[in-house]
Amino acid sequence: MNWITSAIFLICICISAVSAFTRPPLPPISSSSSITAAITTKSHLSSTTSSIADIEEITTFAKNNGVELQFTTKGPGYRGVAIPPNNPDNILGYIEGFIRPSGKILHADKMEIFKIALNSARRNEDTFSGGGTFLGPGLLIAYVCLLHGKESGCVDVEFLAIDDAELQHKRLVRYYKTAGFSEVRYVGEELKDIPDRLVWGGCGTLMTEKIDLILEKWTRIIRGAKLE
Repeated sequence: MNWITSAIFLICICISAVSAFTRPPLPPISSSSSITAAITTKSHLSSTTSSIADIEEITTFAKNNGVELQFTTKGPGYRGVAIPPNNPDNILGYIEGFIRPSGKILHADKMEIFKIALNSARRNEDTFSGGGTFLGPGLLIAYVCLLHGKESGCVDVEFLAIDDAELQHKRLVRYYKTAGFSEVRYVGEELKDIPDRLVWGGCGTLMTEKIDLILEKWTRIIRGAKLE
């Protein structure tokens, strides 16, 4: 299978995985797709890996900081959403993607945090504290997605920090490096970058890390914030 065929195959997987989910404005996820049912039925991380917070710990932390987490899957696709508890129509942010065909890589296809929604939550939600850590609600959404990847057998997570504005791209890369991710390479407009551009749909910095390392780092951040 040459690189063109491989790239087209990945694009087809990506489209089929994420097309089941509506782009913002996102509809609320029904209670039948509860985050606990989606994850804890297949894993017991709290009893086996104390250095990694389980789903109950992360959702409790989120709730105590004015964030409700929702999670759903369809085929290889997944989506995590954060909303304030009293206004489910005010989407704070979301992450969606799919598990790569190899089954070892969690591919994050789309990640967005909405500043207007955050400002609204700060004005109208007494318990909202910006997500409880310096990394904001994005950490909480991503944590749930990475737990899903871990229990599904994924070892690594990958995503592209999109470069659609130079200053914003630098901020994104700095944020993700602070969160614990590593740069792989820049996906540009050169011929050698065509396979990556076909998969990711644009230019940017490809980033990755071991899922366990990220979850352990974020667990320390979350537990440290609870002590403050």
